[in-house]
Amino acid sequence: MLPPNIALQQGRYVILRVVGHGGMGAVYKAADQRLGGKTVAVKEMSDTGLPTAQQRQQAVNAFRQEAQMLAHLNHTNLPRVSDYFTENGKHYIVMEYVEGETMEDYLNRCGGSVSEAEALGWAAQLCDVLGYLHRQSPPVIFRDLKPANVMLTPEGAIKLIDFGIARFFKTGQTRDTRHMGTPGFAAPEQYGKGQTDARSDIY
Repeated sequence: MLPPNIALQQGRYVILRVVGHGGMGAVYKAADQRLGGKTVAVKEMSDTGLPTAQQRQQAVNAFRQEAQMLAHLNHTNLPRVSDYFTENGKHYIVMEYVEGETMEDYLNRCGGSVSEAEALGWAAQLCDVLGYLHRQSPPVIFRDLKPANVMLTPEGAIKLIDFGIARFFKTGQTRDTRHMGTPGFAAPEQYGKGQTDARSDIY
């Protein structure tokens, strides 16, 4: 992981702190010096832990697809992507920094109980952003909708995060080439039974 005050892209992005991390990289809070120190999120992907060249290339392709997909989307419940680059063998996406906490953390903190009004507010926003994604041409299928991938802002807005396994719907196919998702949240077809589509996100 990168320590604080490290600069990327010839000094443009200065790392402030780690927001989250996993086996394939990390997400940092950073300052965009070209835009007066504006706070941004920098998502890092490292493929060094993957054993084969094919797996490393697949990971890079998926990361690049995430950047390109988000860059062409414009919705209040989606983070905006502003940059993509490679530096020192690692790949980075720069996007809007979302203040708040994940829905998973929020539910754990409040014991899993929320008011009906709060739940309905979340549901309305989720339906709106999923409807937007599914109306794209071709439709964008998120494929991993779960509390850990939904950010809640202090104002009560939601943001879908982590488009790592999202994809464009492919007409004419009966099965997905890659079966991914989170057990307990994934639709049945994501376990190898068929192709994901808009119904998979609704599930």
